[in-house]
Amino acid sequence: MEAETDTRPFAVVTGASRGIGAEYARALAAGGFDLLLVSRDVDRMNRLALELTARHRVQISSEALDLAEPGAAHRLYVAARQRRPTVDLLINNAGFGLFGEFVEMPMARIQEMLRLHVNTVVESIRLFLPSMIEQRAGAIINVASIAGLFSVPYLAEYAATKAFLITLSEALAEEVRPSGVRIQVCCPGSTDTDFHATAGFKPKNPLGTQSAAEVVTISLAALKRGPALVTIGWRGRVVSWLSRYVPRAILARAAAAKMKPTA
Repeated sequence: MEAETDTRPFAVVTGASRGIGAEYARALAAGGFDLLLVSRDVDRMNRLALELTARHRVQISSEALDLAEPGAAHRLYVAARQRRPTVDLLINNAGFGLFGEFVEMPMARIQEMLRLHVNTVVESIRLFLPSMIEQRAGAIINVASIAGLFSVPYLAEYAATKAFLITLSEALAEEVRPSGVRIQVCCPGSTDTDFHATAGFKPKNPLGTQSAAEVVTISLAALKRGPALVTIGWRGRVVSWLSRYVPRAILARAAAAKMKPTA
């Protein structure tokens, strides 16, 4: 069994208990990947692990981690290396939203978002990437958002952290391109998950929503052929076009009108 396991590709998926992360796990397990699922929600994560083990002849393990804590990236790396000596695919998906006026945000939540969306992702990439370059194989997917393509009042910090992920990922993708390692930044739009409920707002998106399964299908297909920045479907193309050709001040005002909290 151990020899068989070593021949299968191995992926690490953070934020794997629900939404886009769970759909990545389902798609990869169906594709023959062994998985390490990482989440704070132990019950939902373990139920997903049982579901995938029952459906597919792959090995699924799980690790309860709060990736917003200092040092979480190192604990993630150790957990992965305890399962397998090499990781073929790292999916940095864990994240959350904060909706409202920035000056009203609790400082603790602001710091958690920065650690989760920026520190932990950067540190994880730095830990996992060298062995991929050495083997001249492997991939990293950083899940960002189309919100990172422009400024979004009332989701200001969230959009800013996703903009950071976009520029970081595009730069690193070019750095590692000669080695054969692939880095993608996946930028979903409004997606049918519990993200908005957790963030504390109801989306008013005239373009509608997409499913988590659609996001994952497009992301994984694009990983095989590029490009580094991946948007989802026609909605993603529309927002990408707007971000390139409409002045940023106009986009920010339009976003503020749509996002402003109602009394």
